Amino acid sequence: MKIEEVLKQVTQTLKNKGFESPQTEAEIITGYALKIDKVNLHTQHNRIITDNEAQTITNLLERRLKHEPLQYLTSRAFFYGLEFIIEPPILIPRPETETLIETILKMAKDISSPKIVEIGTGSGIIAITLLKHLPSAIVYATDIIKPTLAQRNAKIHSVNNRVHFIEADLLSAINIQADFIVSNPPYIPTSVIPTLQEEVRTFESKLALDGGKDGLSVIRKIIENAPEHLNENGVLILEFSPEQRDTLEQEAKKRFKNIEFINDLSGKTRVVVCRDSQ
Repeated sequence: MKIEEVLKQVTQTLKNKGFESPQTEAEIITGYALKIDKVNLHTQHNRIITDNEAQTITNLLERRLKHEPLQYLTSRAFFYGLEFIIEPPILIPRPETETLIETILKMAKDISSPKIVEIGTGSGIIAITLLKHLPSAIVYATDIIKPTLAQRNAKIHSVNNRVHFIEADLLSAINIQADFIVSNPPYIPTSVIPTLQEEVRTFESKLALDGGKDGLSVIRKIIENAPEHLNENGVLILEFSPEQRDTLEQEAKKRFKNIEFINDLSGKTRVVVCRDSQ
């Protein structure tokens, strides 16, 4: 069977099952199985695929039809212009989190050697992205699970000498005074998780999603403990869900004097900045 024939079959199968972008997904699945990019996928459309390649495509397609995310199928995720290895059930990066990155980059540009603590590093995308754009920064990144994947990504991006990955719960193992504490913590209310897309609720880590009854259980702990780990002008920066703004503001004011909210590209309140300095 030729590549073009396989593409048509995979596209049609995905279309019949109601996937929103069947052609794009077919190109990703087929290209990954054949180890060629999109351009070569079409310039080599008459190439005959091998039995092994056909089986690989079939296996990937079957997994996708069960709604396993494409990022897990290909072990690749893209974030802020960078490519990362991603494996289930580690949280897949979302575009909304770029607001978190941009907020820190703006605030850190005038600090000579910023010390940054990231809570819940997962695949390491936040820590690594910050290090790629802040060449003098040092990051201490914690996660409750062993951060093996984050370590691999750090080596790939050649920042492993400037990041310390720590297996720990939140800030329990941090003993420095940081310029920034940053986190994209679990903030989805427990009752909402069953309503999420199947790709999310079935395959991604509940630990990285579930924020308790109102979605703020982890965030409360971070707010409570962050001040003792920040220097005099230090800043806590968190991602959260827009509908949590009012409650989050009340919680943040218990520990910080100045609270600022930042909107994401869609205009939704997505990031909170907490500090005691002006």
